[in-house]
Amino acid sequence: MRILRGGSFLIVAGLALSACQTGRSEPPAATSGQAAAAAPAAAPMPVAPAPAPKVAALPPVNDDPAQLMGLDRDGVNALLGTPDLIRREAPAEIWQYVGGDCVFDVVLYARGQSYAVSYLEARDATAAVRPPRPCLNQLLRARQAVPVS
Repeated sequence: MRILRGGSFLIVAGLALSACQTGRSEPPAATSGQAAAAAPAAAPMPVAPAPAPKVAALPPVNDDPAQLMGLDRDGVNALLGTPDLIRREAPAEIWQYVGGDCVFDVVLYARGQSYAVSYLEARDATAAVRPPRPCLNQLLRARQAVPVS
C-alpha cells in the first residue's frame, strides 16, 4: 500500500469519516416509557427589542423674528448662515433661506455704506404667506441639528 502525503491524506481521512454518517437528520424516536417521562417542549425565548437610538435634546432657540430687525449682513449671516439666494434690487437686498416647507425672505435696505434688516416674510411651498416664527424656528433648528455618536 502506498503512503499518502500532505493534503491528500487529509482529504482521504475526511471522506472516510463522512461515509460513517447515517444521513438521519432527526433524533431517534423515544420509546413509550420514555415518552411519558419526557417534559413538554419549552417555548422559545422571546427576543428583547433593540433599544431606541439615543437622540440628544436640542437646546431652546430664540425664534422671535424681531431679533433680526436692524441686523446688518454679518449679523444675519451669523444667525442664519449663508442664504440660498441673494437678490439685489437697489436700494435693497433680499436674502432668501429655504428650509423644509418654508421660504424665508430677509430684506435688508441700504443705510449709508451698510445694509440693515427692515422687513421679513415667510411663505410655504405654494407661495402662501405664513407667520414668520415657525419658519424661522425650522431654519434655526436645521442649523442646530448635529448627529449623536
